[in-house]
Amino acid sequence: NMSLSHAIMTALLDEELTGYELAKRFEVSLGFFWGASHQQIYQELKRLSHGALISGEDIDQQGKPNKRVYALNALGRENFD
Repeated sequence: NMSLSHAIMTALLDEELTGYELAKRFEVSLGFFWGASHQQIYQELKRLSHGALISGEDIDQQGKPNKRVYALNALGRENFD
């Protein structure tokens, strides 16, 4: 069974994504075998950030709240396999 952290890191291999974008992606691609709630995804993003495997960057949005975009960093890529 694929762990949530592994699924998040896999998604971040190719592009930077927000927690919301990750949640939407999982609903579409992984939903049939695994229902991770948005809350679980955000908790896991926080955990991976604290473990320095992913980096989060706040992006200013005109007329909207800032969004936080996550990327897999060098340490995350090293630990991936």
